[in-house]
Amino acid sequence: MDIDDYKNIIAEVVDFEIEMSTLVQSRKTLLELKEKREILLEMKKDVAEDIRSIELEYLKRRCNIRSQFEDEETSRITKFFSRSSSPSQMRARAMRHLESERNTKLEAYEEIKFTTEDLIEQIEDVMVEVYTSMKNILGNVEIEMERSPT
Repeated sequence: MDIDDYKNIIAEVVDFEIEMSTLVQSRKTLLELKEKREILLEMKKDVAEDIRSIELEYLKRRCNIRSQFEDEETSRITKFFSRSSSPSQMRARAMRHLESERNTKLEAYEEIKFTTEDLIEQIEDVMVEVYTSMKNILGNVEIEMERSPT
């Protein structure tokens, strides 16, 4: 998935209101929070897969660069076209460029991963508050029922 897709999902998950004034509203809010938490947990798995994919692609491209410059014919051709740099310098430059690309991509995905983990934690905290509120509402109902005349 693309970074923008993840950002859109996060924007959708974050955009909602918490209502706890009645038991029904609290229950509805709790269900919405559970649903959003599941979405974020799934997204966290997807982000981890994407990070692994980026790492794997990096390793493949790194092997390609090595083999490209280790191949004797290619080295002669590249040396002919680039008289100012030796093949080892060109390989080092290509490796640095590749690593820079990887780090840039990984940074964006790591940021999404961190944001997702933080949102999951926040949602779980709010779920505890909603559940406590529901218990208090039910507790008050039971107390009122005990005091009411029969």
